[in-house]
Amino acid sequence: MANRLRAAIPGMCVTGVTGGLIGFFMGGLVWIIMITLVGIALGAIIWNLGGQRFFLWVTGGAVLGALMAIGLSDMEAALMGAAAGGSIGGFVSVNLGILKPRKSP
Repeated sequence: MANRLRAAIPGMCVTGVTGGLIGFFMGGLVWIIMITLVGIALGAIIWNLGGQRFFLWVTGGAVLGALMAIGLSDMEAALMGAAAGGSIGGFVSVNLGILKPRKSP
């Protein structure tokens, strides 16, 4: 069990930071802590279900979205660009997984 949690640290970090940012926008320390913990739990679950590629797409999308927002506007738009890029990266990852041909039994 400890090895599985240790292996899931990257996923826990991605969704934990995302949860913390959502909690920040909801307002207050209680929300930040509560939603960060929910994000960490979801990250561990998704990672252990084989979502490593999903997290790579989300992280790449967030970085590209932030860079594009900074290039088009200013630093204040970076957070919104990262959120939009991360969600699009997750969307692309899920759809690529759906379109991938399955092996017949």
